[in-house]
Amino acid sequence: MKKTFRILGLALVATGLLFAGCNKAEEEEEEEEGASTSLEVNVSQTPSTKTVLIEEFTGDRCGYCPYGHKYANEVSESLGDKCCVINYHVKLGELALHYRTQFGTTLNGNFNVENGSSGIPAALFNRTDFSGSGGKITKGINTSSNTYSSWANQVAAQQACANIAATAVINKSSRQLTVRVKVYYTADGTGSSNKLNVAIIQNNIMGTQSGASANPAQGTQSEYRHMEVFRDFLTGQWGEAISPVTQGTTIDKTYTYTIPEAYTDTYGNTSEPAVLENLEVIAFVAEGNTNVINACKAKLTLK
Repeated sequence: MKKTFRILGLALVATGLLFAGCNKAEEEEEEEEGASTSLEVNVSQTPSTKTVLIEEFTGDRCGYCPYGHKYANEVSESLGDKCCVINYHVKLGELALHYRTQFGTTLNGNFNVENGSSGIPAALFNRTDFSGSGGKITKGINTSSNTYSSWANQVAAQQACANIAATAVINKSSRQLTVRVKVYYTADGTGSSNKLNVAIIQNNIMGTQSGASANPAQGTQSEYRHMEVFRDFLTGQWGEAISPVTQGTTIDKTYTYTIPEAYTDTYGNTSEPAVLENLEVIAFVAEGNTNVINACKAKLTLK
């Protein structure tokens, strides 16, 4: 009888261990599957000034465009984490052969770059109108860096009604990008909703660039290092509507996106590899299609 109970007891222990092992394995599997989506994001609840978002309209066949790159770089170096840059390559005749997108083309038309008197290079600073003429485009620049720094400093001194923070991870094997963004309203926003935008940019794309001598830090005309090249919006052309926009509100959003092996130019059918290590994510919140409230560059890791 004792032998029978001993065998039964051992069987029960083994069964318990088996179930425990299964549960542990299932938990580990669930943790592994959820690791990419359970991103931690800490957004400050302390009122702050705006981070400057420079959106440049540029082209690789535009001889003056390297001036814009240089001036934006100077502002970015001066402001550090308080500045983000996105470069949209737009056709404007034949001034851009590579890196063009439909999103960039739409922005080009909406902000009156191609039809404006100043052409490209042109830059938006938090999509704010500094022209004084009521126009949507900030400025076409081929003059001096003073305008860039002046407008950037004006934006950087403005109080933001909301803070924004983002964390992103790329699964190297599946090429899946997961981005989590938080927005916290330190004061009441304008209107009943705002627009949250999430953009992908790519750095270190080697190609040609007319007028490269104006910005020798990025290379020569035949070996130019294109930086902050816009690739895609995870949130569509004008972003995702978020609400409420009242003081004390936290908006918490997660986006997933499969990164292609290469990005193909919308018009010229040229293709450039999407090198994972060279990608960055920029998130920004705007009152609508204009007036960017705040922006940030996501903390990005590859796994």
